Amino acid sequence: MKKAEFPLSEIREDYIHDRFVIIAPSRTLRPHDVQRFRQEVPVKSKDCPFCREVEVQSQPALFQIGPDNLWQLKVIKNIFPVVTWKNPKAYGHQEVIIETPHHNKELADFSEGHIGNLIEAYIARTRELTKDKKIIYILIFKNHGGKAGASLVHAHSQIFATAFLPPHIVDKLTRAQHYRIEHGSCYYCDLIKKEIRGARKIYSDKYFAAFTPYASSYNYEVWITPKRHIDNVTYLESREIASLSHIMKRVIMGVNKLNLPYNYYLHQAVTDKDEHFYLRVCPRRDIWAGVEMGSRLIINTVSPEFAANFYRKYFTKKV
Repeated sequence: MKKAEFPLSEIREDYIHDRFVIIAPSRTLRPHDVQRFRQEVPVKSKDCPFCREVEVQSQPALFQIGPDNLWQLKVIKNIFPVVTWKNPKAYGHQEVIIETPHHNKELADFSEGHIGNLIEAYIARTRELTKDKKIIYILIFKNHGGKAGASLVHAHSQIFATAFLPPHIVDKLTRAQHYRIEHGSCYYCDLIKKEIRGARKIYSDKYFAAFTPYASSYNYEVWITPKRHIDNVTYLESREIASLSHIMKRVIMGVNKLNLPYNYYLHQAVTDKDEHFYLRVCPRRDIWAGVEMGSRLIINTVSPEFAANFYRKYFTKKV
């Protein structure tokens, strides 16, 4: 495609995160003489600490599916934490969810039922961690690929729970509250109703909606949001878990087709009981450089409308 055929750049506001994004599709034509991204190829490793055959048995399971010698999913303490319950200066808990015993399998390879098991692990550990009354923030996240921060290839995600609420989370909650006061409704509930009627819709059923946000910070970014107004992952019912599993598998299949590393996350402020839960998928294609770091303006070279069209085909084919 020639430069003249690309739509003109457009500045868009991300209201809830208080940032501006420049959607600039023509920037994809820039010449590059360096390797910008490459997805790592999994290599079988007899030394992988997360493989069932070598996983340290002395590390007790905080949550587990399957018997000890045939576990299918396991949650353990992070042995290299940055926050611990023993440190009053950086109090918290860090856990690792080993998503599968198999070294070369990852989320898009899982059955929807096994993805449901993963979500059940998130629910169980969130419930347990909120029993610690010092914890006011819980972040569940997955790093896939070295460019997304993963230090091990084996499929895993993590839970980070702290007695500290990051300032940008406070800002986001404050803006959501301002919207509620001004409009008399939830920002996210209104957003879902709008997006499932437009060009950024990827998929929608009775329980969940998936769309590419209007001011996407990342190329091919996706939000997956329950239609029911629920505060956090622990309120999900069985049919909602099945719907979320269905969407997650197909979205990650699309990201894998692009050969991109990615992060996804869901989080909650424990002290706010009226948030609207969502899961955000952030493929890591472009690298933030001088403009982003200096001005805090984000340049996204893939329009959300184009990205939504790309993902939709993964919901029309059998897998």
